[in-house]
Amino acid sequence: MSGLLGSMGFGGGFILLIYLNLFTNALQPEAKLTNLLFFIPIASLSVFLHSKNKLLEKSVIKKSVLSGAIGVLIGCILAQIISNAILSKLFGVFIILAGIRELFGKEQNDNTEN
Repeated sequence: MSGLLGSMGFGGGFILLIYLNLFTNALQPEAKLTNLLFFIPIASLSVFLHSKNKLLEKSVIKKSVLSGAIGVLIGCILAQIISNAILSKLFGVFIILAGIRELFGKEQNDNTEN
């Protein structure tokens, strides 16, 4: 279910991380690794299908890959420095803030009519 939701852009990775943390007692680094290993094939399939259907905006791909790579490097460095207890709390705060943003953020109109 997590993979299906993730490939459709519904945040399946968050669902998987929450499940791993709450119901399997996985440590934060183990949960993140499992999520990453789960994400790679799902993301690859999604990119393939979106490319096949000409749904990718190539103008933003380079910026997204570059900023994502920088974010991963910074995250890896911080994950080595910060303890599991603090990482878990920071993740919880991030999830709460993301939820608040989704509930109360500005609604975007998608006018894609031609």
